[in-house]
Amino acid sequence: MGRAVQALSVLGLGLVLFSALRLGTLERCGPLHFDLELAGRVPATFYLPETADGGAARLPPPRPIDERPPAVVLAHGLASDRVMTSSLARRLAANGYAVLALDLRGHGANRNGVPPLAGRTDVFFDDLSAAVSFLRTSPYVDGSKLVVMGHSMGATAALDFASRDSAIDGVVAISGGRLVLGPFVPPNVLFLLAERDPAPIRDGALGLARAIAADETLAPGETRGDVAEGRGVSVAEVRGADHLSVLFAAAAAGEILAWLDTVFGRAPAPDRILEDPRLTALGISLLGFLLTLPGVGWLAGRLAGPLPPRPALPALAGLAALATALAASLALVSAGAPLGFVALELGDAVGSIFFVAGAALLGGLAATGRLRCGPGARAFGAELRAALAPGLAAFGAIYVLATPIGVVAHRIVPTPERALATVVLAALVLPFFLAQETLVRRGGPLVACALGLAARLATLGVVAAGLALGVLPPVVGILLPLLAVLLFGMEVAATALYVASRSWLAIAVLESAWLAWVIAVVMPIRA
Repeated sequence: MGRAVQALSVLGLGLVLFSALRLGTLERCGPLHFDLELAGRVPATFYLPETADGGAARLPPPRPIDERPPAVVLAHGLASDRVMTSSLARRLAANGYAVLALDLRGHGANRNGVPPLAGRTDVFFDDLSAAVSFLRTSPYVDGSKLVVMGHSMGATAALDFASRDSAIDGVVAISGGRLVLGPFVPPNVLFLLAERDPAPIRDGALGLARAIAADETLAPGETRGDVAEGRGVSVAEVRGADHLSVLFAAAAAGEILAWLDTVFGRAPAPDRILEDPRLTALGISLLGFLLTLPGVGWLAGRLAGPLPPRPALPALAGLAALATALAASLALVSAGAPLGFVALELGDAVGSIFFVAGAALLGGLAATGRLRCGPGARAFGAELRAALAPGLAAFGAIYVLATPIGVVAHRIVPTPERALATVVLAALVLPFFLAQETLVRRGGPLVACALGLAARLATLGVVAAGLALGVLPPVVGILLPLLAVLLFGMEVAATALYVASRSWLAIAVLESAWLAWVIAVVMPIRA
């Protein structure tokens, strides 16, 4: 098994290195783009319809006014950032449009906290205003020709902005849009739906489209109103796409480009560029990352060394205790998140479930003497301290190996605030993973892996129950597949670590750091 793990890991590392080189090259090529900071400390990436040569980025001389391109402000969704919209931004720029993609407050590299979202549609007005002001005075675009575009939460923000700024030419609302409260009717709106969008999102967007068009019969594939007068409303659907993949779909980019050409009266390009070659490299990177996980776990296990046996519950009893504690913590968290001080929107609720369940389980295990690795609590403390280094080393390797993914999918490097949140969350969810590994990790490799997967499924089941009961907000349901992938990746590394050393403590350290990092990087920071 050791040789098989080594072979897989070498192959995976080769794929990661290849994809990193490829992604680095592709990122420097394609449309010319620059990172900058707008007024109000809003991070942004500015894409121009110029071709980069792959070397040092340099601003070209401004074009004559009548040759400057129209511009698009691009806003991302909740738990997202401007990196996730980069594929769409590059496609628009490759077809003649300048794009300014933002990190909205509380998201990505934006260090401004987001205020409470409930009951408001203008939370991001200042961020979008900074972007529009920049474009209106930029010598590289025609500042009189502007469209605001957004995905999911960003779609609502874009529509709200266009209802408060009467000089916008059009709006593209991707998989979102539910309410408009400003004094103006947003002009020339394209509502772009994914076929597998959640029903509330589809219904909300379609209802708003019909309200703006003043036509209850408007359906996907239809357009109402006169675009020349700024009254066009269109609804389009991207087949085969879901709420997240619509951002990367070539068909979605094609629909958007057709609408932009209509709004600005431009002739469609005869040979549109709708592919993003970075996506293939991203797939290779993800495959390589998964293949390296057994090797990371194996090496961490070799560093950790074996642990003495400990008293254990029967496997089914351990799984039942785990599921019961998670369900009970879900009920308690429904009244309020104990980890609200962490100030991560949604992240505090998810973290609180693990924190409460972990505290209860760890207390019970300690009281019944099932937590000991050796004689006495002092021995357990020593074993835990010894497991910190290999567990954190494994997390560090995973963080580095995930770097290429952060070029296309989502920013993975935390800001200082997010780094602090990672440390705090890791310490607070560690008891849960200590208890989980104590309860379920035992036996040979196959048995240990099967029990570990059963524990992950129990966790996913409790989160699904929280969604069904309304304890967790619907957006967590959109992220549920990503949580499933994360837990599966954890199990791959955990099984290899267990085979190498039986160090369930090092596994718990790795799992808590990994989960905390993902929550802290993805979830919005509150003001």
